[in-house]
Amino acid sequence: MYNRERIIKSAAVGGIIVLCALIILKVDNILLSFILAFVISYLLAPVVNAAERTGISRKVAVAGLFLFLTALFATGIYLLLPVVTAQVSALRSELPHFIDGVSKLLITAETRINAILSGVYQLDVSATANRVLSGLSGQMFEDLPRYTSSSLAVLILAPFFAFFMVLDGQAAAKKILELVPNNLFEPALNLKHRMNAQLGGYIRARLLEAGIVCLVVWLGLAVIGFPYAVLLGTFAGLTNLIPYIGPIIGAVPAILMTLVTGASGLTVLAVVAVYTVAQLIDNFVIIPLVVARIVDLHPVVVVIVIIVGAQLAGIIGMIISIPVACILKLTAMAIYEHLVEFGN
Repeated sequence: MYNRERIIKSAAVGGIIVLCALIILKVDNILLSFILAFVISYLLAPVVNAAERTGISRKVAVAGLFLFLTALFATGIYLLLPVVTAQVSALRSELPHFIDGVSKLLITAETRINAILSGVYQLDVSATANRVLSGLSGQMFEDLPRYTSSSLAVLILAPFFAFFMVLDGQAAAKKILELVPNNLFEPALNLKHRMNAQLGGYIRARLLEAGIVCLVVWLGLAVIGFPYAVLLGTFAGLTNLIPYIGPIIGAVPAILMTLVTGASGLTVLAVVAVYTVAQLIDNFVIIPLVVARIVDLHPVVVVIVIIVGAQLAGIIGMIISIPVACILKLTAMAIYEHLVEFGN
């Protein structure tokens, strides 16, 4: 009777998990909201746990922390929104000029390459690239209201999900562990602790990386008087979350702007120096001291999982591929260790 009840409970929990997964994957904005909520919960859970250990009620700690962060976020939006709005408006008016300049650069490069490859191969990409760039530039601002609406939905849903993840996450984990057979309870509990430690550390390290890159690029461009410093710094920080190619993508817009506007050689060097300093800090300070100690994956494995993630879920897949690989690795190690121990 006891085993039958356990089987029924396990099947019910499994069905609920599958249903939630289908909803997350199929409904617009839910997947991104859930990923962001997952990140927020891993960031805030240690703070709430520490407050709870001092005797503060978990509900009070969670509510107080979210109220404080909401006020902080609202203040940041209030201070930055005029600057961001002004820069987006200026970029929109200047974008056709930038597109035209990039097209001329492509034509010049194409002409020089064809001269070098005369009689061997004829390169013809400038016309296609110009059409693609023009279409993307127009579509980007036409779709801006839709992107804004989606972003607002994510900004509302993610904290909502995160609130209940932080509040009830431990209780839900205990309920799930109660369904584990006694002989597997200790390995499952150990796996849970290892996952929480590694994923929490990885998420905090990656966000620290993105924040530092964003701040360095933002301040660096502002110091040299380069336009759109806030937008370019934010873009560099966000793209830095994409392993390997992210830093390159983040630097491309600013470098293209210097080339298109005919900036002086000193300005070009200054812009390159800003992005180089940001990546030097990231690669020689943050990654060796923080990230490398958390994620123990071979570089070849990292490249493979990033490619797989990109094929399955695009940019989001690239960002979450390494944490997913870490979960799979820890799970495989836990199963192997249990089998070895059981065999002995």
